[in-house]
Amino acid sequence: MNSTLAEIAKLVHGIVHGDPGVRITGVNGIMEARPGDLVMVRDRKYAARLGESRAAAVLATEPPAGDAIPAILVPDPDHAFALVLQHIEEAQRCHPTGIHETAVVSESARLGDRVALGAHVCVGAESEIGDGVVLYPGVVVGARVRIGADTIIYPNVTLREDTEIGRRCLIHANTAIGSDGFGFVPREGRWAKIPQVGRVVIEDDVEIGSNTAVDRAKCGETRIGRGTKIDNCVQIGHNARIGEHCVLAGMVGIAGSAIIGNHVRLAAGAGVAGHLTIGDGTTIGARGGVVRSVPPGSVLSGFPAIDHETERRAMVARERLPAMLRRVRQLERRLEALEKGTHEQTENNS
Repeated sequence: MNSTLAEIAKLVHGIVHGDPGVRITGVNGIMEARPGDLVMVRDRKYAARLGESRAAAVLATEPPAGDAIPAILVPDPDHAFALVLQHIEEAQRCHPTGIHETAVVSESARLGDRVALGAHVCVGAESEIGDGVVLYPGVVVGARVRIGADTIIYPNVTLREDTEIGRRCLIHANTAIGSDGFGFVPREGRWAKIPQVGRVVIEDDVEIGSNTAVDRAKCGETRIGRGTKIDNCVQIGHNARIGEHCVLAGMVGIAGSAIIGNHVRLAAGAGVAGHLTIGDGTTIGARGGVVRSVPPGSVLSGFPAIDHETERRAMVARERLPAMLRRVRQLERRLEALEKGTHEQTENNS
């Protein structure tokens, strides 16, 4: 990156405060910044630290105190910073181009325009790859898979047969979509496998992190709604349905046939038991375990997950338990002494 402050202001639709000719060569955090770096401040608590920073300029909502450094003024610094990062990412990308000589493509597969297949990509029979799709090295596309236009799939991802991927999706390295759902029944002292003959449907603009697994349905489909973002190491069980514009952080586990509404947020390590419904707009805290269906707009945490404020008060109470136990024991001893004294007084009176 090597841009003037004026050029970046145009990119983020901001207003320059200070020298528009300042050169920006990178981005960084406030205290980690080096000369030439652009930083971002979202509130006054961090703005106070700009005087200690070596940054060349800042994205902020208002000019720094004392005009410490030049600024680009924007209503939403987080969004503006994301636009700058997107600009840098696009410049740094080294996507595969064309069809690598080691790629294996079935004769019955159909490739759109501008498709790029990296080394050792395999595309199965009757699969359709949309315009502008990029498959990094080692991607395996099974039979009858559909991939929408402008989707990018990073190295060593596996898409099992009949999987459908929407447009503009990002699927990160080593993820598996369409593996068998976890279905077994006990029979004569052994576990008998239940065949999984459904599929997975990923709608448009979904991003899925590395080492995540989305299992195919036993029958019917496992579906992830458009705009949903899924972190690394997430497990989504067979026949689960994830709504639109949800966020699932790392290590989340969704059991089979769970239904997750739209705009749901699941923090790191949260789990949802099978066959439950999580209402629209619900938030589940980190490591929360949901064992019953949840109405829309709920905020839950803990295990089993309960109202977050109730759980927070319970956590505070748990911290006080040792002191409370000592106090109860003291009161028991005092009560015992009082009862003993009363008993002796009664006997003396007799």
